[in-house]
Amino acid sequence: MAYTVPDKATFTGLFPAFAAVTTDQYAFWSARAGRIVDPIQACLADDADLACMLLTAHYLTQQGIGTGADAVASAQGASGFKRIKSGSIDLERDDSSADAAMGEYGATSYGKRVYPMLKSCLGGPRVTGTGVPVCGTWPYGYEGPIR
Repeated sequence: MAYTVPDKATFTGLFPAFAAVTTDQYAFWSARAGRIVDPIQACLADDADLACMLLTAHYLTQQGIGTGADAVASAQGASGFKRIKSGSIDLERDDSSADAAMGEYGATSYGKRVYPMLKSCLGGPRVTGTGVPVCGTWPYGYEGPIR
């Protein structure tokens, strides 16, 4: 069953920093979030809506939409900075290795909150033992090129 994103009223009720988001903005960015949540909806279970709303907030913040500090910094082109000083300019990038490991999700507070949820559902390959030796003679291992 296809995932249905929460409506705008629910989103703005839970995330009041985005009360001024337009219907078009919400529709576009929540649809993108929904495409990420849809294939992992079963894994996220009861947190699917929260993950979708956090992703939507993350995307909106990156566009400079909203009233939070992250959104204001993005709107002014200053996202990714830990400190900015104006007189005699003094900029310092936030290069936290933990944030960098999150990729684009480390750029906003919403992304940092949703990243562990996504990571738990999209982990790397699971490797298990098969009980078959790696080397040896056929049929228990590799004998050589197929003839």
